[in-house]
Amino acid sequence: MRLIRLAVAFGLIALQTVGCAPGPLSTTWVAPGTPPTQYRDLIVFGVSTNPTVRRAYEDNFVEALKGSGVQARAAHTLLSDRDVGRARAVQEAVGRSGADGVIVTYLAGENPDAAPTGRTTHVVPSLYGRLYPYYGHILSEVTAPGYYANYRALRLETNLYDAGRASLVWSGRSDPLDPSSEQTMISEVIAAVIGKLKADGFLPTS
Repeated sequence: MRLIRLAVAFGLIALQTVGCAPGPLSTTWVAPGTPPTQYRDLIVFGVSTNPTVRRAYEDNFVEALKGSGVQARAAHTLLSDRDVGRARAVQEAVGRSGADGVIVTYLAGENPDAAPTGRTTHVVPSLYGRLYPYYGHILSEVTAPGYYANYRALRLETNLYDAGRASLVWSGRSDPLDPSSEQTMISEVIAAVIGKLKADGFLPTS
């Protein structure tokens, strides 16, 4: 039940404006063979079972990006709650927006026995490679009844897609989140994500 409460609460946390110091990212992945592109106009899609939580989380992530000098918009400002689950509507909204990058982020459940150890580069499943199959799959999985009840730990997963190609360019997962310190952990993770994206060349540094 503590994990379920964390999954609901994390999107409602009033985050401070955060910097880009190193933080609690345990694994990252970068698309091989292509030089990084600096994305300057992002749309943030949060995935949650609760629309209010989703909107609040998108707003918090956008605020943190803007505080770091990156233009960003929350997906809920472009799509209704009804359309956020419709692949065609999502694709059309991204196209109309003129954004060059799309962030999809959510609390991923896992069982600690299966968790990777150390800080490394993780293997990205083939499903992640294209935005629209991936987004639909994750939305369906996370919003299924009892999703968070099936896991004993949570990590914040963030994926950056090139909007024009709809292809994955960067992915990161946090260390396991501590349910007793939601505000500290979530704000640190978002700061770490933004900092790592800048360090890896996917966001402007000034």
